[in-house]
Amino acid sequence: MMSHRSYSSSSSSHAKGFTLIEILIALVIFSIGLLGMAGMQLRGSEGTNMAYFRSQATFIANDMAERMHANRAGVDATNYDNLDTNTIVCANAPPAPVCATRGVTPGAVCTPAEMATFDLATIACSTQNRLPTGSRLTVTCAAPCLVGSPHTVFIAWSEVDEGQARTGDVTLVVQP
Repeated sequence: MMSHRSYSSSSSSHAKGFTLIEILIALVIFSIGLLGMAGMQLRGSEGTNMAYFRSQATFIANDMAERMHANRAGVDATNYDNLDTNTIVCANAPPAPVCATRGVTPGAVCTPAEMATFDLATIACSTQNRLPTGSRLTVTCAAPCLVGSPHTVFIAWSEVDEGQARTGDVTLVVQP
């Protein structure tokens, strides 16, 4: 024969459901977890921005190196020594003559010095458009700057790392 046990629903030894205090504790723990996830998201976003700026600066430095290789006579005449993008305002018209083809308009025939000036203006606008405000590109050649001397392309920009402002930079040595 089967025996049936009966349980009383009025038993005070077993509490049923959650009390308000348990729910509040669970909400606090859940909130702390969400804050941690938000902090990780912020760090990930900073890392993504830093990587983006570094890759853009690398592209710009390589662009300048390619321009220097294309204008070897300008490099040999030291037209690329002591260039600084802080001397260029992109809102102004590009320097005359325009040495590159734009759409269907052919570029002018330029001297090596004019090409170096045009390259600096083009790179300055690229730097100002692709990197944070205040970014700077310089090209220097160690003294004495002779034919075949290496040139250093240096790009610096401001970024945030772990909540702190810092300067990121890329340096590329170009051997013409």
